[in-house]
Amino acid sequence: MAVRKVLREHQLAVVLLVGFVVFDLFLLGLPPFPVYDEIVYVPVAYNMMELKPEPLKPIVLGSPIVVASNFNLTVYYPNQTLGQDFNVEQPPLAKAIMGVFLYVFSPNVVSYFWARVPSVIMSIIAVVSIYGIGLELFKDKRYALLSMMFLNFDTLFWTASRTALLDIYTLAFMMLGILLYLKNHKYSSTVFFAMSILCKLVGVFGLIAVIAYDLILRKDRKKAFMDNIIRASLCVVLVVAGYTVLVQFFGVSHNPITNFFLYLTWARTQNWTLTLIQGTSPVSQPWSWLFNQTPVKYAWVFDPSTGLPLITIVGQMNPALIFMTIPVLAYSGYEMVKFKTGANTLPLVWFLSAWMPYLVLSFLGQEQFIHHFLLGLPAICLAVVYWLKTQSKVFLVSYTVFLIVAWLWAYPYALLWLYLAHSSLYPLPPLNFFFGA
Repeated sequence: MAVRKVLREHQLAVVLLVGFVVFDLFLLGLPPFPVYDEIVYVPVAYNMMELKPEPLKPIVLGSPIVVASNFNLTVYYPNQTLGQDFNVEQPPLAKAIMGVFLYVFSPNVVSYFWARVPSVIMSIIAVVSIYGIGLELFKDKRYALLSMMFLNFDTLFWTASRTALLDIYTLAFMMLGILLYLKNHKYSSTVFFAMSILCKLVGVFGLIAVIAYDLILRKDRKKAFMDNIIRASLCVVLVVAGYTVLVQFFGVSHNPITNFFLYLTWARTQNWTLTLIQGTSPVSQPWSWLFNQTPVKYAWVFDPSTGLPLITIVGQMNPALIFMTIPVLAYSGYEMVKFKTGANTLPLVWFLSAWMPYLVLSFLGQEQFIHHFLLGLPAICLAVVYWLKTQSKVFLVSYTVFLIVAWLWAYPYALLWLYLAHSSLYPLPPLNFFFGA
């Protein structure tokens, strides 16, 4: 009965959510081969579940394709010990979740569809969370819906939500933690911050954001300081406990300390100033994220007879959001100085918590990429909505239309739809897959 009441009260949000999920699931299996770091995470997920799936046989629209890549996409790390998470670069939780789906739904044949389904579920958690966060901050369903729409129609978020990458797991658990914190579940929210960190270490940005938010808004600073010491300590305990359990099942070493030092050893071997992706380096340092992003080219499928890309998956922010980042955050900061409220404080501290660490790392010589900014995207969406509340309805509607059009412009399957529409009239030519630049 309570569920029915909630659905009735937020029926427009439910309708939008269903639409978002349909778009996410549509053509989710394309391309049926690795997109970007899926080439690492999907084999790892299978290996963690002690599975040896059938070799990859790339087929698109019923036609075999030629794989133009330096990687052998048909071999799944045959020399690795089954059951181990040999990708020590990242904690095991997200890969374990992905592995469970593969174990249940496609244990024998490699399936990128089922590897990506958990990402769709995580995107649902993120979109629902920002709707709830919008309700808490703006006290108005209309602006909560806008927050929800803006996040979903950011092209970087949308790409992450339909690929088997770890960032969407980190973001989803982080946002759920922030929502629970705003709803005054301050300690139970820490569980989800810990889960975010166990997906990727940068999940700690969410905990930093709510601690900063709490210290700024609470009048009793001494009590706020003590509460946050307890919250941070609880998170450390949960992360250590969770990591210890995960490495018992999947660690290269079952000793969590030894396993963590494997990560440190790996990190020391990396030349962070020469990070390469398939022979190219789409470097985009944090200051460029706000002015001149360098898109990360995830994958294409193209028709060699015409040279037209039928599928174009690129990691990039929606231009309707990226160019608004500085103005709306400056506005939030100005409003926060005048009068501190959750609506103007949270977007700013969230953005700074997700952006400043990368800025510091870039000064230390480490290259960054635009997809690292995924954790800061919801903050920009909330800041844009906060600013739009002061604008006319005509401007608000016009901006929303522009944002959706910009998303459609970057939609990966636009030309594929045209191709499919003519498939009954023309024989399908062989398709080529190109990974990288």
